[in-house]
Amino acid sequence: MILNRLEIAINAAVSAGDLLMDHYGKVYGIKNKESLRDVVSEIDELSESKVMSILQESDPGCTVLTEEKGLIGPDSDSRWIVDALDGTVNYIHNIPFFCVSISYWVDNRPSIGAIYNPYSGDIYYAEKGVGCFVNQKRLHLLDVELGNNLTAMAFSGKAYNPSMRSTEFGIFGQLNDLSQGCLRTGSAAMNLSYLSHGKFSLVMGKANKLWDVAAGLLIAEEAGADVKFNMTDKQKHLVDYIAATPSSKKKIYTDIDMSYFDL
Repeated sequence: MILNRLEIAINAAVSAGDLLMDHYGKVYGIKNKESLRDVVSEIDELSESKVMSILQESDPGCTVLTEEKGLIGPDSDSRWIVDALDGTVNYIHNIPFFCVSISYWVDNRPSIGAIYNPYSGDIYYAEKGVGCFVNQKRLHLLDVELGNNLTAMAFSGKAYNPSMRSTEFGIFGQLNDLSQGCLRTGSAAMNLSYLSHGKFSLVMGKANKLWDVAAGLLIAEEAGADVKFNMTDKQKHLVDYIAATPSSKKKIYTDIDMSYFDL
């Protein structure tokens, strides 16, 4: 039997997203992980369980890397990568910028990606070599210049390298001045989705968790973005990345010292 993994990813993302909306606006037990922003709630775990049940039923014996439970199943280069609630802090504060992100990777590269924001009802999805879509509409990213659009940056956790925090804040400020504004939205997955839709012309991140960006990197690339990423710490699943329109990427490599990013 040939599995339609894109269909499985979309089904799992929408099912988990509907669960998130059923519980939206309610108060849940919250635990801090590595920092004040790095939190996990009961709803993260409920959503992840929903995704896992669908993946394991649809793709028996599969390998899954999840945010909350780590690696499940045999250690394989072909695996599902799941963030069942990207933007937990936004979610618990009733800010409607969060999503479910599900991807399938083969040989350390993304082949399938689906990102669902249940509040807006937007489902972004892509398959390698097939294209990027939102709600069944094909997306083609225009080469918008950096100064004519918004940008977004996702920071590393405070515990990653405290001595370099000022460097990241400095790059954020430079990017803010070179564009119509640089945002820190609280969801790296949604940043990449918005890039694919032309709402941003550049997004980048330092030492982000793989599950935050695993689907979005493919979605942005299939929409036509210039995407570059590097697994900087495979054991901790940390990724540096930049995704942008070609002219925007050229602009920041001309005007900003990007040596801090391992790309």
